Amino acid sequence: MKTPNRQSMLFGATPPLRSPCASLPKLHLKPATFTFKLPSYIPTFSPLNNPQFKIKNPRASASRERGEKLQQSRRLMTAFTLIELMAATTVLSVILLMMVGMQDQMSKAWSNSNRRTDATREARAAARLMGSDLGGMAFRPNTPNSSYDNFASVLANQGLPYLYSSNGVGPITIPNAQSGSAYLFALCNQTSRGTNYTDIGLVGYYIASSGRTNINGFVVTNYNLHRYYVPASNALSNLTSWFASKTATALFSGVNPATDDILARNTCNLRITFFGKTVPNGLNYSNAANPASTYRGNKAQIEWTTYPEDFAQKLPLSSWPSSTNIQKFGRSYEFRLDMRRN
Repeated sequence: MKTPNRQSMLFGATPPLRSPCASLPKLHLKPATFTFKLPSYIPTFSPLNNPQFKIKNPRASASRERGEKLQQSRRLMTAFTLIELMAATTVLSVILLMMVGMQDQMSKAWSNSNRRTDATREARAAARLMGSDLGGMAFRPNTPNSSYDNFASVLANQGLPYLYSSNGVGPITIPNAQSGSAYLFALCNQTSRGTNYTDIGLVGYYIASSGRTNINGFVVTNYNLHRYYVPASNALSNLTSWFASKTATALFSGVNPATDDILARNTCNLRITFFGKTVPNGLNYSNAANPASTYRGNKAQIEWTTYPEDFAQKLPLSSWPSSTNIQKFGRSYEFRLDMRRN
């Protein structure tokens, strides 16, 4: 800045303003240094031990961020999301359902196999018992030359019949009998063919419906193969009634499926066929071969059908004798039996 001279001031010029401190000497100040010592109980402050005053290194920060992201990804890898848990639960549920279904199928197959085994066992037992009973049938016509004259003194020259029906129609009425099934009743001797005929009994076989409790605890009504049996103690009184009235109901009295034994369960379609002689329905006194036939033997074929328990519970009773159901679901059993002639 240019300073005005004296001449300019003399001609009335206004002198310039000057700062009061312009003439003062300049002071050169130095920063003060204070030194003091902190007490021992106060930790010494240092930028190195304070994270806010740490100097950031770009490379170290990037490396640290990568490490944190790696740890975070590892944590995510060790955990499961909700979608993953739902998917795993769904797969596990499907596998469990498949295992339960397989176990149920195996249980049903095992039960059906046991039921078929039981049905076969019952059928074999029924065939043995029927063969033992009907193989010793005692019957004779009204002739004095019969080999059974010494059966008892009251039976001398008296006819002793057996009762047969090929379709269930005959002189006796069986409650709840299956329509169309055969039946056979006779006086049977289960001892050797000698002169002692004390071990006798009235025996009959037929099919009728009766109620029973199944394996599930429910009462079901099915057709069963029944065995009618009157022991010797009561058979003699029935014989006395027969010789007095000569009626089939007097000889074979008390036929009732509710009290008679069940020989085989879930059976139907009982068929009894005689060979060598045409046997009519009703009371018969002879089983001799037909003279016009070349066959001179005396045989009878007995057959019936058994349904497994699972099909027996599904089929209505009216459809049991159906040939379609018998061929599709039933199991048929048959045997042939040597019969006495007279």
